[in-house]
Amino acid sequence: MRVVKFSPLLLTFFLLAACSADPEAADHYAKREEVNVIIEAPASIEADSAPQIDVKLTQDGQVLEQEASVHFLVWKDDNKADAESIPASLEDGTYHLEYNFPSDGVYFIKADVKVDNIHLMPTKQIRVGELTEEEKEKILEEQEQKKQENSGGHHHH
Repeated sequence: MRVVKFSPLLLTFFLLAACSADPEAADHYAKREEVNVIIEAPASIEADSAPQIDVKLTQDGQVLEQEASVHFLVWKDDNKADAESIPASLEDGTYHLEYNFPSDGVYFIKADVKVDNIHLMPTKQIRVGELTEEEKEKILEEQEQKKQENSGGHHHH
């Protein structure tokens, strides 16, 4: 009877010993680097075309070896409620978005990336075709707002 009571304890001891026997493992968890998501898209995209849009995941400056769950949300202008969810295809460590941009305008691409317990959702603004003056002004306004937010200066009107 004594052996039965003793074995879970012994098992626990061996498991603990196994964990601490690998000092590399502890370092690996302690120095967990940030995962970076880079969305690469062409500078100019024609309407009714499906350009190559890639997402690269890096960790500590290296391509992330681990496979992640990646899908894209694509929407035009402020119509985020109408965003289309598109799964990414993976090829040679790069995730690709296959999407045909139907018309001119400003689109947003959000890469929804899950790796382990990390969840990243960077968004990239993409211009498709010829923009109207109104759209160009809106982009300039947004860039100005970002500059003001980043400089820390708040202007109250």
